[in-house]
Amino acid sequence: MLLDNLWWPLLATISLFVCYKDITKRTISNRVVFFVMSICGVLNCQYGVFESVLYAIGILCVGFIFFNLNIIAAGDVKLLSVFSLAIAPQYLPLTLFIITLLGSLLGVAYYLYAKCTDYKKIMENGVPYGVPICLGCLFGIAASL
Repeated sequence: MLLDNLWWPLLATISLFVCYKDITKRTISNRVVFFVMSICGVLNCQYGVFESVLYAIGILCVGFIFFNLNIIAAGDVKLLSVFSLAIAPQYLPLTLFIITLLGSLLGVAYYLYAKCTDYKKIMENGVPYGVPICLGCLFGIAASL
């Protein structure tokens, strides 16, 4: 199938775009999330990881609670939930661990950077958590196939 040869470069390109926008603007657009959802939905159907839909819904629900508690941004929650559609359930804990590890390292780096520059401005903008989400999910998707 043609998608077998195109899915990885396409998802990687979209992920680079998401990382760029998250770092520079701190936004992840709904259009990009919908595009990722379309690709991951096709991968879900193609590789038969249908139970991932339940996990994606669970991530969305828990993420909504975290969003209301100002722990994570809504775009990050939506991005993680749609990426999880293409991740086999046995690799989801590893994927979440990688995201947490990379996010923690990024958070520490941003904190140190903020201490050396304009602390208030840097901390006000938050951490671009779309970067570890993209990297971790790409790994999880690759492991799932």
